[in-house]
Amino acid sequence: MRNAGVLFITVCFPLLLIADVVTPSDDVTSRVIVRQTASSQSAQVGSLMPGQQAELIGSVPNWYEVRLANGLPGFVPKRWTTLIPTVSSPPLPPSMPTFTIDVVDVGTGLGVLVRGPDFTMVYDAGSNDDQANGVSNRMLAYLKLVAPALSTIDHVVLSHPHTDHVLLLADLFGAYSVLQVWDSGRLNDVCGYRAFLTAVRGEPSVQYHNALQDFGMRDYAFVKKMCGGVQLGAEILRLTLSSVIATGSPITLGEDATMTILHANGSSQGTANENSIVVRLDLGPTRVLFMGDSEAGGRKLPSNAPSSASIEGLLLECCRDSIAANVLIVGHHGSMTSSRKTFLDAVSASLSVVSSGPTRYGNSPSYAFLNRKDPRRTRLGQ
Repeated sequence: MRNAGVLFITVCFPLLLIADVVTPSDDVTSRVIVRQTASSQSAQVGSLMPGQQAELIGSVPNWYEVRLANGLPGFVPKRWTTLIPTVSSPPLPPSMPTFTIDVVDVGTGLGVLVRGPDFTMVYDAGSNDDQANGVSNRMLAYLKLVAPALSTIDHVVLSHPHTDHVLLLADLFGAYSVLQVWDSGRLNDVCGYRAFLTAVRGEPSVQYHNALQDFGMRDYAFVKKMCGGVQLGAEILRLTLSSVIATGSPITLGEDATMTILHANGSSQGTANENSIVVRLDLGPTRVLFMGDSEAGGRKLPSNAPSSASIEGLLLECCRDSIAANVLIVGHHGSMTSSRKTFLDAVSASLSVVSSGPTRYGNSPSYAFLNRKDPRRTRLGQ
């Protein structure tokens, strides 16, 4: 698929040099006699021919203690032998886990699959131009293709309730057991968000977190609307809440993997983009920053500083060190509303991913973003 990208993280361990054999020196033309004790007067127990080796057992003044190929111990004079270091692998510590990130081709939208050896996470799944559901759901089809044995999704993060980020999520609940859901809680009365909350409410295993309320119940009111050719009546969805989203505190995903939510706001904003949940994943030594549709304040050139009230501005003020990352899932599909130079410099990612598709709205991705002469930025997709 055009937008698919994969990140592999591996670590290697060095070999250790250990001196453990002796052999006749270059001065020896016939053989070196192996004695029973460290004395030239002791009995002969064997010999080493030029090029032969004996295992080193120990060392005393003027003599090496060795073990011959036949298993017999003995002593050889240091004067006529050479100590040879050989390469041996020490016991290896447990290997670092490998993580995979797939930025899925969902058309014009965003859908990301993150997998470790002991967890699976989905960050957004929506589309503005391919809204098929069921077996034709692009996100679901991709998961079935790359992870056919998958039965559980440990974490689903919805950055914000716009169609191009939420529409494809509901079908995942019918196909997998979902354990944790992270949602700002900002109501947006669109069909995809309604279906998403309905699926969350119907999932018996789920713990639902938002940024508005700590435990208890919360009502989400939807008006009468046509969704997928079906007339849905006005409805109040009541959800049971788990712990409120806390920013800045690492959440364990699996072995050597954590998720830190850096921004979450469930209150009503001018646009739901301003409610985007910003997530940093620490996958071993690699940091990945997910921006959702976070903005910098209006469509302006990248050289302009972010508005202090924007998500980029707030992150620069509160969390400059925390946003530094190796990989950036670029905010708002590379639009000029986001990704100001001061913010990108603070992130300093070596790889940036822009998820975009055939539908053009507001000229995203921005050519001002894509044409920057900066080797650290790489576009995937389009």
